[in-house]
Amino acid sequence: MNIKDCVDFINFWIRKERGSFLTIEESVAVIDRGQIAYYNDLIPKYAVSQIIKDTLMPFKEKYDFTTAAADPQLVTIPELFQASVRTASAPSSGTTINVTSTLGLTIGQVVRVTGGAGLFQPDTIVTSIINATSFTVNIEPITAIATGNSITTYIFREYLDLLDITIHNASNYYSIKMTNEDELADKLNSQINPPISTAPVGIMFQRRSIQLYPANTVYTGFVHYMRRPVKPVYGYSVVGGRSIVYNPSQSVQLEWKDTDVNFILLKALSSIGINLSDQEASQFAEMKSQENYQGVNHL
Repeated sequence: MNIKDCVDFINFWIRKERGSFLTIEESVAVIDRGQIAYYNDLIPKYAVSQIIKDTLMPFKEKYDFTTAAADPQLVTIPELFQASVRTASAPSSGTTINVTSTLGLTIGQVVRVTGGAGLFQPDTIVTSIINATSFTVNIEPITAIATGNSITTYIFREYLDLLDITIHNASNYYSIKMTNEDELADKLNSQINPPISTAPVGIMFQRRSIQLYPANTVYTGFVHYMRRPVKPVYGYSVVGGRSIVYNPSQSVQLEWKDTDVNFILLKALSSIGINLSDQEASQFAEMKSQENYQGVNHL
């Protein structure tokens, strides 16, 4: 199901149950709420089965790190990843920014644009994809940017949950055991099994920040974590002042497998007080499939 089908599903049941409807933007917000609720149901069971791991795989991220000598025990998972640096001509609102083709940006994704010659509003939204190597954001410069100045684009990745952290030395890899606050002192004072540079312990003392022990050791390794699912976007245009025409090229689809979309939609409806069974959801999906085979050019 694409985002249009999902919005149609939401409004079909709202009209049936309440005789009203939501706007497109309201429907998309409800669907986004549903996917976060579904994610929260699955993440505690991440390692239970391969099926659940496969379901959550689109949201898995990897961050390679080398701790700084000034604070050698601290690992901070960034929320901004540098995407590219290009020369731009006098950026202004709606400027097209060239990016690398491997970036994989989508419409509606949050990016951050900075520049040494001027200041920008911190977060901007991708409004359109021009081609494989450029996209458009509504840049709002606070100060004037001279033509030819270099700007840096960052892609925003919202951290949700830690999966694991591993360090390596030459060809050897060591998994870090995360600990709780009430256990940390006992582990650091242990005479039998104290933390060493090849078998450290870690504690997450604030969001995205992990403190490693023992002290005064520069660590190199990687972190696997889960990011937030991308918010869906329903791209459309209004024709004649009243007809809404769906535009798939300007839309962002749910990243979940098709087999999970029904569950997300049920969660979305539940968040506004409409409780359906999975069988009712399947009946709607079957009805939409039958409609696709009626008439001409409906496939």
